[in-house]
Amino acid sequence: MQTHRFPNIPMLGPLAVTTGFFDGVHLGHAAVLRALKEAARDGGLPTCVVTYDPHPRVVLGKDEGLQLLTCFDEKEQRLASLGIDHLVVIPFTKELAATEPDAFFEQYLIKALNAKKFIVGFDHNIGKNASAGFDKIKTLGDAHGVEALLVQACRQNEVEVSSTKIRSALREGYIAEANAMLGYPYSLKGRVVNGRQIGRQIGFPTANIRPGCALKMLPKSGAYAVSITLDGQPFSGMLNIGTRPTVSSSAQQNAEVHIFDFTQDIYEKYVTITFADRLRDERKMSSLEELKKQLKEDEVKARKILQSM
Repeated sequence: MQTHRFPNIPMLGPLAVTTGFFDGVHLGHAAVLRALKEAARDGGLPTCVVTYDPHPRVVLGKDEGLQLLTCFDEKEQRLASLGIDHLVVIPFTKELAATEPDAFFEQYLIKALNAKKFIVGFDHNIGKNASAGFDKIKTLGDAHGVEALLVQACRQNEVEVSSTKIRSALREGYIAEANAMLGYPYSLKGRVVNGRQIGRQIGFPTANIRPGCALKMLPKSGAYAVSITLDGQPFSGMLNIGTRPTVSSSAQQNAEVHIFDFTQDIYEKYVTITFADRLRDERKMSSLEELKKQLKEDEVKARKILQSM
């Protein structure tokens, strides 16, 4: 997949195009992308996904509480893995937000990309105040010789899949539910940074993870069974998300992973943490000895979960 940032894009068209933020690249997005590839194949066209950076809520000052399922590089990798030919990134600005649907369609889909097919998710709108739904998009397409195709909602276990519902599941610690809607295990990518090394004192050394982007969503506080990828190698372990109340009075959220049967120094390295299941809530222990006992129980449970997968 080739990634291009508007306006520095080569002549790519004619193309089969879809647009959206695609946070999480979940099963609903995958349905749109399958339709995109089918339409492209039928028309002998390359596929193109148009997305935006940063998130519109950041630009419009509505980002309080905003959390993302995927940092940009994670989204880019997911789209590439699904066989998309081109990713075009349009900088989201207040000027773009104020662009009328007709102008947006003409400037980006026609002039910049020479779209011949435009695939639209069931709830996707374009233009100022997201005012143009599929009926308007089809009218614009007919006027410009672009075939507009609508993709219906995707449902998982009778629930309509959306980024909002996945965030809600993660916020409650429902990892299996979130993973089912994503179509793959939720993951956290980040750099290993220095910590207080208290875990080392009780036989459970941990690596503190700094997420790859500030808005990356962490699931609900607690302990999790996880898989770890480090330098391309897979490992098993458990991750704690929270404030570490047994050893700290800080309210700052942390993510720290203990890798089973592992003794290497990995400071400053990048790791990918993949969530398998939730073990328990985070809680304050009466002593380090009690914490050690709990961690041993967590390890037994985590190993069983990971071995069964």
